Amino acid sequence: MVYHGVTCQILMLQLFHGLLPQLVSKANIQESSSEWFSHLCSLVDQSHNADTDSSKDEKDRTVIQMASQLILDGASLFFPDKEARRKQLFSMMDNVNVSEEKPSVSLIFQSLCQFYSNVEPSGLLNLPFTLNKEFDFQPTLAVLETFLTVAAKEFAIAIKSGGDIPEQSQHLIKLLCSLQISLFSWIEQQFDSQSGDADQKELIQEMLLKYVKMVVKKSNDSIQILLDNVKDELPTAKFAIMMSSNKLLEVVLDKTYLSSSVRQMVLLLSHLVHKLSNNYRLSLLNYLMTLTQSMRDLSPHLPDQFFKLDSNYWMSVASDDVVLRTWDIESPHSYENNQQATQVFSCPGATSFVVDFDNKCETEKRYDYLLFTDSRGNKMQFDQKVGTDKWPKNVTFRGSHRLTFLFHSDGSNVEWGYKFKVTAKGFADVQLSALFDLHLAACKLLGKLSAAVLDRQHLMPNEMDFNAVDKDKMAIDLKSDLWSTLLKGGHMESHMLKKSKLNQFLLEMISGDSQLGQQLLKSCADHYVGSNLKKPDLDITILTVFSAFVWHCEPLRESVIQFVESNGSSELDDGIHSAYSYAESMRLYIVDQRQKQKIADEKDNNVNNANDIGEVVKEKAEFLLQISALEKSYFKNKPSRRSSKNIVSVKSSTQHKKTPADTERQFSASGISEKFPEFKFVTEFIKESKWTKSSVIKVLDDRRKQARNTTEVYEFCIKFVDMSTDDSSIFEVIIVLFLQELLGQQSCQCQHYLDWLEGCGIQLENNLRQAYCGIIKRLLEGIQHLQDSRNLNKSVKTAQEMIQATFIHLLGVNWQSFDLDFLLEANIPNLLIQTAKGSVAMRSEILSDITEVEELKEYDQYMTWLNEHKNDVSFSDWYNQIKSTSKFKEKEKAVQMFIAKFCDLLEVDIWCDGCGKSLPGRRYRCLQCTDMDLCATCYAGGVMPQCHLDDHHLIYLMYKCDECNAFITGRRVHCCICDDFDLCFGCFKKEHFPPGHLDSHSTKIFPLMKFQNTQKSDSSLQSYIHQHVWLLFASFTLQMAGTMPSVPTEHTEDNFVAKAGKLHQQCIDQLMFCLQDIPSVDQDVLEETEKSFAKQKEEEFSLHSQERIMGLLGAMIPKENTCSSLSGSIHSFSSEKFLTRLFDIARGETGHESNTQHLAMGLVAKLLHLSSVPTQVVDNAVCQSANIQSPVSCQPQLDGEITINFLFSFGAMCLERSGIDWASSMVSILQDLSSSAIWSPVIEKYISKQINHLGQNDNLTSVFTLFVVSGFPEVMSIGKQVRYSYENSEPRHGVVLNHFPDKYQTFLLDAKSRRRRTVRDEYIDCIMTEVSILNEEHVTKFTSVIKDTVAKIQQGSSITVEETWILSLCLKALHKFLNKAEACDISDEIFGFVQQLSYLAGLGTEFSKQWMLKDLEVLSLMLYTQDKENVEKKFKSPSTKQEELLGHDPKQGLDNAAKICLQTLHDDLNIPLSVVRVMYDMNNKDTSELLATVRDNLADNSNFIPSEEIKKMAKKWEKPLVAAAEVIADKGMDFGIQMVIMPDTTKRLTTYDWEALPEEEDVNMSQKLIKMPDNDVVHELLLQQRAKSSKLLRKELDSQGKSGSRDYLNKVNLAISVLWARHVLMALLSDWPRERFEITHTILGCKESGVIPCILDLLNRTECQDMFTKAVKNVIRSCYHTDLQSMVSTSCYFMEENHFSTVIIDSEHPYSDNANNSDTIQIEGAAYLSIKFDDRCVTEEGCDELVISSSSDLQQDRHAFSGPTKRLWKSFDIPGDTLYYKFTSDCSSTDWGYRFTVIAGKVGRFDTGYLILNELLSADVDMVYRNIDMCKLWSCLVYVACKQISRQRLKTLQLLLRVMHTQSRNLQRKDSSSLDIDLSLLKPLWQLYRNLSKDSADFSSVAPPIVRALTELFMVAENLADEYCIVTEYLAKLQSEEEIRHTAFQGIVNVAAVSASIGLTNQAYNAVIGLMKK
Repeated sequence: MVYHGVTCQILMLQLFHGLLPQLVSKANIQESSSEWFSHLCSLVDQSHNADTDSSKDEKDRTVIQMASQLILDGASLFFPDKEARRKQLFSMMDNVNVSEEKPSVSLIFQSLCQFYSNVEPSGLLNLPFTLNKEFDFQPTLAVLETFLTVAAKEFAIAIKSGGDIPEQSQHLIKLLCSLQISLFSWIEQQFDSQSGDADQKELIQEMLLKYVKMVVKKSNDSIQILLDNVKDELPTAKFAIMMSSNKLLEVVLDKTYLSSSVRQMVLLLSHLVHKLSNNYRLSLLNYLMTLTQSMRDLSPHLPDQFFKLDSNYWMSVASDDVVLRTWDIESPHSYENNQQATQVFSCPGATSFVVDFDNKCETEKRYDYLLFTDSRGNKMQFDQKVGTDKWPKNVTFRGSHRLTFLFHSDGSNVEWGYKFKVTAKGFADVQLSALFDLHLAACKLLGKLSAAVLDRQHLMPNEMDFNAVDKDKMAIDLKSDLWSTLLKGGHMESHMLKKSKLNQFLLEMISGDSQLGQQLLKSCADHYVGSNLKKPDLDITILTVFSAFVWHCEPLRESVIQFVESNGSSELDDGIHSAYSYAESMRLYIVDQRQKQKIADEKDNNVNNANDIGEVVKEKAEFLLQISALEKSYFKNKPSRRSSKNIVSVKSSTQHKKTPADTERQFSASGISEKFPEFKFVTEFIKESKWTKSSVIKVLDDRRKQARNTTEVYEFCIKFVDMSTDDSSIFEVIIVLFLQELLGQQSCQCQHYLDWLEGCGIQLENNLRQAYCGIIKRLLEGIQHLQDSRNLNKSVKTAQEMIQATFIHLLGVNWQSFDLDFLLEANIPNLLIQTAKGSVAMRSEILSDITEVEELKEYDQYMTWLNEHKNDVSFSDWYNQIKSTSKFKEKEKAVQMFIAKFCDLLEVDIWCDGCGKSLPGRRYRCLQCTDMDLCATCYAGGVMPQCHLDDHHLIYLMYKCDECNAFITGRRVHCCICDDFDLCFGCFKKEHFPPGHLDSHSTKIFPLMKFQNTQKSDSSLQSYIHQHVWLLFASFTLQMAGTMPSVPTEHTEDNFVAKAGKLHQQCIDQLMFCLQDIPSVDQDVLEETEKSFAKQKEEEFSLHSQERIMGLLGAMIPKENTCSSLSGSIHSFSSEKFLTRLFDIARGETGHESNTQHLAMGLVAKLLHLSSVPTQVVDNAVCQSANIQSPVSCQPQLDGEITINFLFSFGAMCLERSGIDWASSMVSILQDLSSSAIWSPVIEKYISKQINHLGQNDNLTSVFTLFVVSGFPEVMSIGKQVRYSYENSEPRHGVVLNHFPDKYQTFLLDAKSRRRRTVRDEYIDCIMTEVSILNEEHVTKFTSVIKDTVAKIQQGSSITVEETWILSLCLKALHKFLNKAEACDISDEIFGFVQQLSYLAGLGTEFSKQWMLKDLEVLSLMLYTQDKENVEKKFKSPSTKQEELLGHDPKQGLDNAAKICLQTLHDDLNIPLSVVRVMYDMNNKDTSELLATVRDNLADNSNFIPSEEIKKMAKKWEKPLVAAAEVIADKGMDFGIQMVIMPDTTKRLTTYDWEALPEEEDVNMSQKLIKMPDNDVVHELLLQQRAKSSKLLRKELDSQGKSGSRDYLNKVNLAISVLWARHVLMALLSDWPRERFEITHTILGCKESGVIPCILDLLNRTECQDMFTKAVKNVIRSCYHTDLQSMVSTSCYFMEENHFSTVIIDSEHPYSDNANNSDTIQIEGAAYLSIKFDDRCVTEEGCDELVISSSSDLQQDRHAFSGPTKRLWKSFDIPGDTLYYKFTSDCSSTDWGYRFTVIAGKVGRFDTGYLILNELLSADVDMVYRNIDMCKLWSCLVYVACKQISRQRLKTLQLLLRVMHTQSRNLQRKDSSSLDIDLSLLKPLWQLYRNLSKDSADFSSVAPPIVRALTELFMVAENLADEYCIVTEYLAKLQSEEEIRHTAFQGIVNVAAVSASIGLTNQAYNAVIGLMKK
């Protein structure tokens, strides 16, 4: 029975528990529930009182458990009355800690706590759902205070007793947390619902503040109790045991309210920060500060709970990435169409996501893809198949805690799909004690509150608010300059205004109560010149405006104060009268506005408008008198953000009586508003309707409040840092967290700490400035306290970097003039530069462990790749071929290193992987990364590109091998004898030496040095700090440099300027100190010296910052027009010390890099242009730098001579070093200085001195001087200023960064936009500064030098390299003079040495004609070194090399005249040179006898056929069977004047048995009749000439090495002289004074007049065709008329030159599949190639293609043909003498193929003859007929037209037309009716015309040009014959005898037919009948 009774109890209790929810809702069960409650309590209590024994049944225990559970869950049933529940709970809280109570009591308390925690927490707080004004929050706070008091009491008992916290206390704490959440949720709800009620918001915030204050107070008391017990020397036994057993962690931190409710409050409060007002935020800061202070006091006594950064705890925390979470994602296989699957991977704390793809992943190309997007917006898309370049096996997304995935598929094909694993990695969670966690959370909350107070978003204009239009119209401009000028002083209080005597005087003057005021007004009225509108009601208004002008203008205030103090005896300033007049002008404005307002009111029926404009103006002016007046420094040079619309600045152009409006305009135009800018600001404020008094006061009040709050926050920050520091160290966790929140939580960052606070008042500004500067100073003290950071652990190092970054961020503001005191006190320049030095990345040097065998193996591989590239078409093709190989992945790093080494040869652009800038030269390269390069700046800053790690090794690519021209990445072999000579180890071992270096030279081998980071860090802050602080320093430096020139002259002695000058000087000093820190030890010598770590950092920073330091110094130098007003003491750049340092760097005596030296000299040049830099100071600097001591007796006559002498000597030394960039820069510098008024006299004196000494002691200085005068060759060196056009835009200025001569491209920087772009060379022109100091005396000296040197050449005397160089430069300078001078200004002496000039111009250069003059000049400069006679060289001249490969040269051992003669016979008559040489030897080596012999053999035969004996003897001079193209790239050598051997034309002119050569099969030429290459392909010709000349230059430099022999240099310089002589001769002939001189063959140095065209033909090869046409015109008009016939004969012979041979290229017909045909066609000497296609050309369209180009890579002048359309296969021209073609076909169908003819064209003697004859026939008709045999000319031209084809024939036909037009004009001029020319000679051309007309009978297309030209020719000929009445004879002679017989026979037959038809018998009929019978 007992057993069943217990079971029934259990079942009954279970049923009762299940019915609890239903019983609660039932009424009238209170009595029953009370009985149940009593019964349950008795059950629990009885079981507790009974003795526990082992016999107690399990069911009994179950009954007790069920009874206990019913008590816990039945609070709502057992205590149905709310008030009863509350009372019961509060009554039981007093006895929470009583352990002797019954168990039921504890259960009841727990039940009530649980009820209010989970069911009705708000019921206990009695919080209303809707807040109203009657709400009293005190009862709510009283409830919470009760719970807090009990919790604090329990905490105190537990600490003092050392025991555990009772279970009831834990329930109480849980209830407290629930109530706290309910409270904060209710507060946030009320904030959101009461957004517009300010009073209710105040009530809520007040309630929150009091609660926080209450919690903080209780917490501080509890912490103090704990602190007292910890500090107690004699603690209780239990507390001591608890401390020793580490039980304190469990008791205090895990079970008390500090670890739960207080920490919870801090977290909840952080979510409400952005909704609080600033005053409450500040109050919370103060309250919470006490909490952090209490915990800070406790932390030293509990080191196991509060961990310092240098403790072992942080070192034990895992710092490596750990896996935080993984996801496995997989699609169906195969996936379905039209899918759009997305998923988000989010993991708080993650720093990276790693995605690993399955090897089977595959999607449809392009259409189905996987897209990943990280939290930064970076996207990566994958498709196709895993393992390709587009879809790697794994991908890492860094710096993100969120990753989004998208899969998209279209409606077509599907593939296998995707499967991947996403792994989120990050740092492991740090286990902290609850109390320490509370401390950190409180500090973060303090930072967040501070950031919220500092946020000024509410003060800024809300540009996105477009709600109310009317409101928007009335909104004042918060960006106006008035806030920072007129209103900056802020609104003054009334008691402050009363203290101002001036303000009171102005008010009394306005009211009329001041007698002195009336006197002042009378004086102003007497000086007023405008008309006064009689408006008495406006007098007070005008006086108020006038007073506002005076009050806000400092000079006027001082004048009025002086006037008042002197009792009216002192004179008033003129500005007072101007202010009065300016104020009077407001009358017209007010009247005008009144009228407009009246019209508007009448229109709107607004009769009672009380807003009178006069009253409004008066109110505003009175308000301005309440604004604190400022000093003038606040107004000066204040740029306006927008121009005022109300201030008129136009001066009246008509004369009339002045009105107030005229007065205002006069003031503005005369500069009154500029002199007193306050007038403009006051006027703008008064006139602008938006500026109302109420709105301005509101803004000023808001700004004052914000300024006070901001000041308090900064002061709080200082206090917090002071409170949180320990032993002066600020590197604590709490400080780091506080600063992070302080900066990170601000929604907007201001450029200055006073932004949007203008008008808060001067005092508040000063307070805020002190507070802001105070926090900077405090952080600075802590940073400077930690000197050496090498031995810091990782945690402290990270904290240091974080605080340093915060400090730099605070410094990164736009400092104003009133901040200069702080900047000077803090020594900001030194601070910033020292921070930059301290943050430089330090690396250790390690010797490379690569062996010689490995290095040689790499060298062989690189050389193999280099040869493959040279044989391939382009680098891209070679790289794609290498990349397509199967083993590319294995050797990719080696391929990228090969590209990095040979980037210049491969023409590959290298970019810095850190900053992205171009790296044309030196750089750092990683040995572990596949392709990673860094510039010096990024290297020093420790920049870490993606995938690059700290332990990677870097090498410095600085030296280049002088043989293979690659960067040396291994052992470097340095020659101790050659100048600046290095070899890579491979070239050294293979004995590949360039010319000039011998095996016997001593060498030194330096090992490769690798660099590795010594300070490893997972943070990128160090790099950020280094880059950011340098930018701050540069910005600050430029700001100081820009501040000084902007100061007007009258303010140069202000204290402001003195402070700015000091800071400016400090910046320069810091930069110069950095330049002095460059290690002076040679980089090749490894010295182990003991240096401090700081010193090592300084040197490392200085070493890698040279270029940017020099660039910053250059940007600081003021312009000439801005620095003239500054005194010498302010202008820091004019110091002798500064200039001396720059000269030291430029001279290369201080160990700086070459680029730094260039920049230093550029700075020197820039400074010398400034008039504020005294020349005497520069001279002293030069003397001190170069150690020059001038004797007193030999003082120069002009200041600056020492400097100029040094610059010219230095330039000469640059020539000696073969530094073409250096020399070019020095020439540009001196040319620029020649335009300066200061230096021009000195330079002119020096140049005149050097020119006068030419020929006496010629040296390098003389040569360099002539370069300055004549101009340096156009070298696209780094830093060269150019003018370019880009994409058809206007010309722009740029600076060269790199030049790629083989690509004809230049990489440059736009001077205005700073954008970098690549531009083709044809669109670039170098900006050259010309020295215009040449005079007649200089020209006379040049002429004398030229004559003397040419005489030596004629005599065969030896001349030095310097002499030939001076000769060429004198000619160049003379050419420059002639181009500028007019013909009348040129002296007769210049025209008198034309004979010597013609001789020199007639010499051959013995170089290829493809050489451009500027490239020859560059070759001479680059090969020149001093004392070459003393240097042994392995030099092989081109002739020597040619002899070795080609055998004996037929011109070997001959003088120049004999060489020209032999070459002419070979070119004109096609006689082999070997035969000509034998005949020359047989004729006693006499050219005259040789010419006679050749003429005799040509008498009866146009072709010369040598005898067998001569052929046998000629074998001696014949060349071996070696391809000429393999030896010499271009055989078109320049041998000077090509003499003419006139053949005997008697037989040709008497027989006239000519035949016109047929045109080529395809004559489908352009529709232009005459298409001259000079007009149509001049652009392509120029490109071709540049390309070939560039290749020749590179070839010569490769063969000659760094220097050539003296003989070879002489040859080069002489060639340059010859070319410049031709230019000078061209200039003289083109501007020949016909009235002063006649041109004869004697003047031109010719033996006969027939040679004059040869001279002109020589000039036609120059690069200036326009000038050549003028020269031909002048020669014809200025020569003797008797010489014209000889010139005509020679010109005709020029045109008779045989045409080049043609080449026909034919494919198979039809062509075969898979064809790949390519070849090269070269016709030497051709200027262009014409390509004519067969009409049958056709290929498979789009598949089979023929490509023709002028370059081997088939890219330049590219023409592609494919398809059947005839119009596609058009003829075209290619410039140059070489073309490349390639034909490819696929494996499908084929067609007929292709067939084209290549015809060579020549710009040479034919064109010379054509131009001469064309100009001659355009001259005077009388002169032509008197001196020219027209019949002979006609016959010669007809012969030429028959023998030439194509364009040459067209040009000849044009001349024939001119001759016939001349005959027509002659008929009108004279009486004779006879024709001078024989029209019958046109018979061969008539036959050609008939044949061509048959071929072009298709009238649907335009006839070819030759047909149209012949048509015109015969039409004109027929008209001419008709004019001379010889048409019948003319037509008869055009027909042959057979044609006449055939025509006569056909006529007889026709007559006979007609006779037969009419029955008439005649002779014709009989003859035909007789013939038919036979």
